Amino acid sequence: MSVYLALDFGGSSVKCAILDHNASKLEQFSIPSRVGSFDRWFEQFDFYFHRYLREYPLSGIAISACGVVDVETGYIHGQSALSYLHGVNVKQLFVERYQLPVELENDACCAALAEQWQGAGQNSEHFCLVVIGSGIGGAIVTNGAIQKGHHLHGGEFGYAIMNFAHGQPQILSHLASTHALVTQVARALDIPRNTLNGIKVFELYDQGDEVVHEVVAHWINYLATGLFNLHYTVDPEFIVLGGAISQRRDLVTLVNQKFEEFIEAMPYCHVRPKLLASRFGNDANLIGALVHFLRRQGISKG
Repeated sequence: MSVYLALDFGGSSVKCAILDHNASKLEQFSIPSRVGSFDRWFEQFDFYFHRYLREYPLSGIAISACGVVDVETGYIHGQSALSYLHGVNVKQLFVERYQLPVELENDACCAALAEQWQGAGQNSEHFCLVVIGSGIGGAIVTNGAIQKGHHLHGGEFGYAIMNFAHGQPQILSHLASTHALVTQVARALDIPRNTLNGIKVFELYDQGDEVVHEVVAHWINYLATGLFNLHYTVDPEFIVLGGAISQRRDLVTLVNQKFEEFIEAMPYCHVRPKLLASRFGNDANLIGALVHFLRRQGISKG
């Protein structure tokens, strides 16, 4: 049985999993990601790598990472909270250190690949995935393939300018991400930002807190506006919502209600966007990284 090590570099931690060929999880662990340098990161990761190498005959390493990933060169362009990922050949670093085949891809693209393989996007040739988290990211699937565009920025939906006044852009990530929602609620309740997270916000929402309901309504308006614009720009079969918040059953309902308001006000927009929640949730990046690895290595997965 072939087994693989999948890594998902996130803003605070790197999720790691040993997966078999069918993406079944055999082991999982996580380690801090904000350690300042790759040398420090490798120091902590080596312990786990060699431990699991003794238990499993690893056939390769599949990496999901934030940023503009060039799958051909192995470089990750752009900027992120993990500065050590940029300006170095990440793929080459792993190959030289662990002597295994390595493939890497953007995290949102990985999530889309997972959903296309056996998730919400299965059997669809045309869909978009929007990840709602610390920012807004995503991927466009057209004719069954990820479309990155000429500059590899396809799917960077979070950069969409929603308003521009006095030289200050308000982009979708600043208004409709989970991070933005938590910040807006903390400000409205006049409490420290670090005392809240997405889970606590929706606990207050479910308890009927009027202030939180008002903030969430504004947040849904921004999110729905971004998704509506995306739909009428790309015209996908549907849009898959990813990120932890997508697992709330009422999120799709709340956005759909806002869509109804939009369409009622604009009857010439006769195609109603279709939304689906991610099937794989927080595991989508790991699973998609494996799908990408297997495809790049010519081992299948569609």
